Amino acid sequence: MKKLFLDTNIFLRFFLRDEESQYQNVLKLLSVIEEGKFKPYTSSIVFLELNYVLRNIYKLSVSETVGHLEAIEKMRGMTVIEKTDSIKAINLYKKYRIKLGDCFITTQLKKGSVLVTYDEDFGKVKEVECQNPEIILKKLQLKRVSTNST
Repeated sequence: MKKLFLDTNIFLRFFLRDEESQYQNVLKLLSVIEEGKFKPYTSSIVFLELNYVLRNIYKLSVSETVGHLEAIEKMRGMTVIEKTDSIKAINLYKKYRIKLGDCFITTQLKKGSVLVTYDEDFGKVKEVECQNPEIILKKLQLKRVSTNST
C-alpha cells in the first residue's frame, strides 16, 4: 500500500474550502484514503503549522481548530510522526533555502512515501518525492483503467 504524507496545505484546502478545485481534489483523495487504498501519514509539525494558520490568519476559535486537529487524528489508518532529524533538516535548509519547518517535515518521511502537497518549494528537495493530489488521483485512475482492461 502506497504511503502518503499529507502536508499542511492539504488539510487547509479541505477545512477552509477556499480554493474550490483544490478542495474537490483533496476531498477525492481523502475519500480514497478512507477506502483504505493509501496509508496516510502526517506530523506534529503539520499540527503546529495548522494551528498557527487557522488561529492567527483565519481567526478560528480554539475549539474549531481542535476539532480539525482531532479529525486528522481520526482518519482511517492515520499515523502521526513525531521524530525529526535536526541535523539533516538544517543541512536541507542550508542547501535548498526553503522554510525550516518544511525541512523538518522532509526528515519525517517514511521510506517509499510520497509527500502530498501544493507547496512547490518541496519540489526543490531532490531527496523527496512529492506530488499534488491531482497527480495521485490521475495515477490511481490510470491504474484502475489498466487493471480493468486486462
